[in-house]
Amino acid sequence: MSPRFETARFHVESGPDSLFTRVRHILSAPVRLKAHGTHVTERLRQRDAPLDELTRLDPESWELVSVEVRTDTGKWVKSAWRVRADERDWWVVVGLGNALVTVIEVDPWRRGRGAGVITAGPLYALVDAVNTELMRG
Repeated sequence: MSPRFETARFHVESGPDSLFTRVRHILSAPVRLKAHGTHVTERLRQRDAPLDELTRLDPESWELVSVEVRTDTGKWVKSAWRVRADERDWWVVVGLGNALVTVIEVDPWRRGRGAGVITAGPLYALVDAVNTELMRG
């Protein structure tokens, strides 16, 4: 099944700052992530992931890596966080409503700055403007 809307990815090192400020504002307190659905439960099992540790989002000790936004609204829909658990490095992808989307074991050096990351242009400007306004609230 294809997604209902198109998304684009932004990296914490290249902004826009307003987007990452908003995500950190909304996910500012520790929370238990919901691990429901076939995809996420399969990935957890296949990757022998430490479920308890990877479903306890702690924004103080987890590192925000990237955020995906809807290209039509500029609002975030998923965020990827780096955490060390079970002596391994993980990216934990969190969706809206504190839903665990997937977990990926990664090498410690991996930073997520791939070619698909948006660093400038009209979409960057839209995302910055939308999230700046949302933070003014």
